[in-house]
Amino acid sequence: MTHTKDFSKKTLRQLANKGISIVGTQAIPMDEKDRYFSDVAYTLAWNGKGFIRTHSQVIVLAASSWNPATDL
Repeated sequence: MTHTKDFSKKTLRQLANKGISIVGTQAIPMDEKDRYFSDVAYTLAWNGKGFIRTHSQVIVLAASSWNPATDL
C-alpha cells in the first residue's frame, strides 16, 4: 500500500491498535476557492465505517487517547 509510506511504523501501529486502517487517499482542495485540488487526505476505515482526515489529523488521531468506538 503506497499511501501508508507517508506514515511511520509507530503511527501505523497506533492506528492498528485502535482498529483503524488506511485504505486510500483522496485529493482535496486547500480551501473553498481552490479549483486544483492541491492537498491530499487519507481515507480511513474503522468497523465498516469510512472517514477522511488530513495527514496531520491522522498523526494526532493515532497518538491521542481518542477512541473511535465512542466518537467517530
